[in-house]
Amino acid sequence: MIYSTQEELFKILSGAFKVKLRIIKNRYDYIKMVDIWNYLKINKWCKDKNLSISEMTNDIISVDIDKVVMFLKQYLRQEGKS
Repeated sequence: MIYSTQEELFKILSGAFKVKLRIIKNRYDYIKMVDIWNYLKINKWCKDKNLSISEMTNDIISVDIDKVVMFLKQYLRQEGKS
């Protein structure tokens, strides 16, 4: 599948994000799709080449949500300092 923009790719992957959010909703109801997106984009996908939609979907479903939480907390701390 080909995409032209990051927004388009985000929409293509939205189903996988929704599944992950349903899996974690009881414990992490404050995590949003964009939080997982930003974590993976910055910490994983920027290092990989020629990723397929299925590989990205697998990354979303299998991401360690505790790492996303730590990433989000770090981001919020940095925003507070600005």
